Amino acid sequence: MEIKIQKESLINGLYLTQSVIEHRSTMPVLANALVEAKGKTVTFTATDLQVGIVVKQQADVGTPGKVLVPVKNLYDIAKELQNDIISIKSVTNNWLEVTCGKSKFKIMGAATDDFPSLPASEGAEVAFDAKTFMEMLDKVSYAMSNDETRYTLNGVFLEQVSIGGKPSLRLTSTDGHRLSYTQRPIKAAIKLPKGLIIPKKAVWEISKILKDVEGDFTLLLGDKTISVQTKTATLVCRLIDGQFPPYEQVIPKDYNRVVSVDKQQLVQSLRRAALVANEKSKGVKFAFSPGNLDISSSNPDIGESKEELACIYKGETFEVGFNATYFLDILNILQDEKAILELKNDTSPCVIRSEFDKGFLSVVMPMRI
Repeated sequence: MEIKIQKESLINGLYLTQSVIEHRSTMPVLANALVEAKGKTVTFTATDLQVGIVVKQQADVGTPGKVLVPVKNLYDIAKELQNDIISIKSVTNNWLEVTCGKSKFKIMGAATDDFPSLPASEGAEVAFDAKTFMEMLDKVSYAMSNDETRYTLNGVFLEQVSIGGKPSLRLTSTDGHRLSYTQRPIKAAIKLPKGLIIPKKAVWEISKILKDVEGDFTLLLGDKTISVQTKTATLVCRLIDGQFPPYEQVIPKDYNRVVSVDKQQLVQSLRRAALVANEKSKGVKFAFSPGNLDISSSNPDIGESKEELACIYKGETFEVGFNATYFLDILNILQDEKAILELKNDTSPCVIRSEFDKGFLSVVMPMRI
């Protein structure tokens, strides 16, 4: 194999593949990317057996062929090279010669025989706007669980729902302490009888692939895999096998206390209160009274804080505790100037809604302080 490729194209291809590979895998072959050159295209393929990616880049192919390359090493080298054109040539025993201007490297590659194939891309097909889908992922990914014992929460739940009689895609995530969902309409209903759980790693990789995509991309939603396809990249991922919890049961339906407060002021108050809150629980107290919200925290080893915020509220006086970090995570992805808080009592979850984005909802569980 012998190619000449633009530095930017090589870096783009290696960037997406090197983040998929599993550096600590017991299978050394998985630390490599499969580089295949033919026609006027070079493809970069990587997998950790759960997530696989194929990235296509334009190149001047002198000699077609394929070879396994240590993707991280080649990526680090490519970033440091000065000229725009990089030459890569495979020589005896799968070694690679990398030349750029007066710089020349020789790195050890590997035979392609043992490199695993990726799962087939199949399932219900949906065309979706890339920027919209990235925004949806941003609004739910913060709430994915890190608890490996609750593996069905280690990702984002995707399902088809009907809103006003029209089909929509909804993304939901929860770690048991907070929950978030967001939904957007699709052009037509698809064959998706049940939801599917996208693993956390795939969520991050999808965001990277869609970062610079303008317009629509293609989603293929299968029983065991999900596939994301753009003009230059295809990602295939095995889904989490399990049942996502009945999350709608924890969303209060009969709340009777609604509070509207300036979002930025609430964020700043919570940040200050968190400075003296318990280091582990980050517990802060919300005290509501007509037209007023008190934010307070205390820690016997540090001290205490309290400040008042004006708000729109006309109900009874009551207090409730929340984890400041969980609350801030939600507020940080809320794009409104006002935060709408819906509560039932001092022991029920708090629902946080957007005044303008009717397809977004978050829930944070209360805590004793």
